[in-house]
Amino acid sequence: MAALPDFTLYYSAGACSNAVRLALHELSIPFQSVNTRRNANLKIEPADGSLTAEEYRDQVHHKNYVPGFVITFADGHRESITETPAILSYIASLRPERGLAGKTDLEKARVLSWAVYFAGELHGVGWGALLVPKRFVDVSDKKLEEAVKEGGKKNIKAAYEHLETELQKGGGEWIVGDSLTLADVYSYILYRWGVMHEFGMEKYERYTEIVKKLEARESTKKTLEEEGLLAHFQ
Repeated sequence: MAALPDFTLYYSAGACSNAVRLALHELSIPFQSVNTRRNANLKIEPADGSLTAEEYRDQVHHKNYVPGFVITFADGHRESITETPAILSYIASLRPERGLAGKTDLEKARVLSWAVYFAGELHGVGWGALLVPKRFVDVSDKKLEEAVKEGGKKNIKAAYEHLETELQKGGGEWIVGDSLTLADVYSYILYRWGVMHEFGMEKYERYTEIVKKLEARESTKKTLEEEGLLAHFQ
């Protein structure tokens, strides 16, 4: 097996970068990780001072978000991948025999569909509106801000309900079929957010079963330990 490049994950504990860390551990891929913080201007920068916020934006993530995933090749050339579905897909491609992106062409399409849905509808439109309404409206208008937050809550609830409905219909062991995929990996942190913000997650019975199975895996235990997070069920 050819040697892999060096990988650096820029993360924030409990953020969506958690899914990237979990995928890396699931596939036993070595990597370094760099925690981030917000500076006085609320811009993300590495907590170890290795880059300024401006350097982070220019070299790692053009939107100044996490996760940022930097690949350093043997010749010193560096590339950065952004957007959680893209990073997860790349990681899965490093160990294709594990089938983390899906085993058949149809499974691969379904895994990608869920990853995009989670990133766009649930994370971006739902949680983005609830937690960061200024991305959508001028929050100096408090009524408008509250309306956007309320819309975010409705979108989050609808997305969880959609996932649960599909899981109830599907009958597989995991979100896509009977093997762990990127869809499950990504869904884990989204479940934790729902718990944190009191969305009554245990009423989503099949989704909860999947999260319980995830928390029993060594990859999840290691991820939680490294980010200083407690398991919800274990």
